[in-house]
Amino acid sequence: MDKQNIHRQLQRQINKYLSSDIINDNEEIGKFIEAVNLSYLSYERDAELCEQSSHLNDIEYFQINLKLKEELINKQNVQNKLIYAIKQLNDNKLKIEKEDNLNDLLYILKKEIETKKKIQDQLHLAKLNAEKANEAKSDFLSIMSHEIRTPLNAIIGLIYIMEKENSLISFQENIDVLKYSAQNLHLLINDILDFNKIEAGKIDIEHIPFDLKELILQISKSLEIKAIENSNKIEIIIDNNFTPNIISDPLRIGQIITNLVSNAIKFTKEGIIKIKVDQIETNQSNSIFKIQIIDNGIGIELDKFQQIFQKFEQAEKTTTRQFGGTGLGLVISKKLLELLDSNIELESKIGKGSTFSFTLNVPYFSNNSDLKSNILYQNHKEENLNGLRVLLVEDNLINVRVAEKILSQWNVSVDIALNGLIATQKYKKGLYDIVLMDLSMPVMDGYEATAIIRSKDPSVPIFALTATASYGYLENAKLMGINEYIIKPLNPKELNLKLNKYYKTF
Repeated sequence: MDKQNIHRQLQRQINKYLSSDIINDNEEIGKFIEAVNLSYLSYERDAELCEQSSHLNDIEYFQINLKLKEELINKQNVQNKLIYAIKQLNDNKLKIEKEDNLNDLLYILKKEIETKKKIQDQLHLAKLNAEKANEAKSDFLSIMSHEIRTPLNAIIGLIYIMEKENSLISFQENIDVLKYSAQNLHLLINDILDFNKIEAGKIDIEHIPFDLKELILQISKSLEIKAIENSNKIEIIIDNNFTPNIISDPLRIGQIITNLVSNAIKFTKEGIIKIKVDQIETNQSNSIFKIQIIDNGIGIELDKFQQIFQKFEQAEKTTTRQFGGTGLGLVISKKLLELLDSNIELESKIGKGSTFSFTLNVPYFSNNSDLKSNILYQNHKEENLNGLRVLLVEDNLINVRVAEKILSQWNVSVDIALNGLIATQKYKKGLYDIVLMDLSMPVMDGYEATAIIRSKDPSVPIFALTATASYGYLENAKLMGINEYIIKPLNPKELNLKLNKYYKTF
């Protein structure tokens, strides 16, 4: 027998328990050792597969699955050989010196087989989990495709109708539907981006003074039309003792309340959605209060409570088909509340309705002059920016035309550069107050152009206008010297608010 091919762990056991003479004098012992050696080698391959399966991704899954099937066949062959060798050993009734040593060897072999079985079970479980995750992702992508295509279908169809009818009446009738469909598409994309931000740990909670009562009223008003579509009413109940002037993140708290109210509206017909705020406690510095979103809709089964807070999941697949949605809203709300040191609670009965609630413990203040108004873009009152000089760096002519028309509404002076190289050639300190920079352009991209402009003028504000919301992408932009970034499709109110922030310093 070639000792070089014997597994090192098995060789140590052989050296400990069996002499060379016994091995050389008994052919059956040699065959038995060969079978055991195959078992050891098979164990190592299974261990390698188990480690690989724990790092499965969508690309590796298919290849690993094929390799697993091949290995299962090999494993069966090894086991058959091992059983045959043991039978041969027993049938021949070999007498070996130090019989206890042989028993010890067989005991060790038994333990090795048990360990191997445990690893096989782990491998099987990892495979099942990978299949389940893959199926959930596939379902999610199917739902997402449907949700994106629905507003796109309305937008494209109405544009076609308006072109054919070519009348002012048609335009006026369809513009609201177009706007609503575009907003739905925008919100859907924002949900996906927010989910990616949270998963990457890239969301920071702001600490801004604002009036929470006013924020809730604004949210209620913005969702009123959506509620009416399901014949619902929104009712606001705020504790008389509630301290509304708090310091926290109005954008994220508003997002949580909006998600929960939208969810209640979706699953309620001809009902009432209540936004209830109860003051629990106030001390010298902090306010503790509870917000509840109460509906009398379809309700949720008890065993589905945890599932609805998991990514890519809804309570039932039929829920998606009947009511729509991506299932991200509750996941995002739960994650945001965790960042706010809170958690989401749920009480529900089938056919009776649901109550989502959370408690916040945040600083408060009494001086109304500390309030920062216009925190939310949709409530920002656009201001005149007369005299502001902007260099717009954008290669897409349609985007150039849109941006020019928007900026002209605020009396902004605009100069155009169709790529980064032209921008660096045009830029001269003192000619422009702000640079609006697209990041993806031919000839020279926004990264390189920003670096060159920064070398000429370290203080000029540079805004990134980008359709790519990858966080690695945006972090690189900040490192290159970008002051602000605005994700396309461009929100005019957001642009006005951010331009005004720097306009006031000139």
